[in-house]
Amino acid sequence: MLRCIRSLLLRPPPERFLLIKALLVVAAVRGGLLLLSFPIFQILFERVRAAMGVRREITSVPLKTQLVWAVRAASHYVPGATCLTQALAAQLLLERYGYPAHVCIGVAKSGENQGAFQAHAWLESDGEVVVGESEIDFVPLTTLNKRRAP
Repeated sequence: MLRCIRSLLLRPPPERFLLIKALLVVAAVRGGLLLLSFPIFQILFERVRAAMGVRREITSVPLKTQLVWAVRAASHYVPGATCLTQALAAQLLLERYGYPAHVCIGVAKSGENQGAFQAHAWLESDGEVVVGESEIDFVPLTTLNKRRAP
């Protein structure tokens, strides 16, 4: 833990700030998914997304890759930060800085058990998977929280 804190303190201030912000978002999403039923979580998540909006007054917008890096790095320190947790947290941060993002959930047959399946969540932005890449071909079932065009 001390090594983690030391590593954080040695990072440049903008990177440190982004990592702390990502850690708070990942922890909040994980806590919400853990403590609330999914329908209630979705309602609250949508309210948070609407309240956050796009941050237009900033002069320096982090790159999409920097935001994704921060979420992945922060997820190592949040127990149980699943693919869904990471995808939702990254969606909040990307949208906050004006990047399009939507969470997809899909399934694939499990190779080990006949009739069993695996579920997976990933985040897409500009037509590419940015969080939750997988070598397994998951069949998309739904897209969560996709913003409607104004």
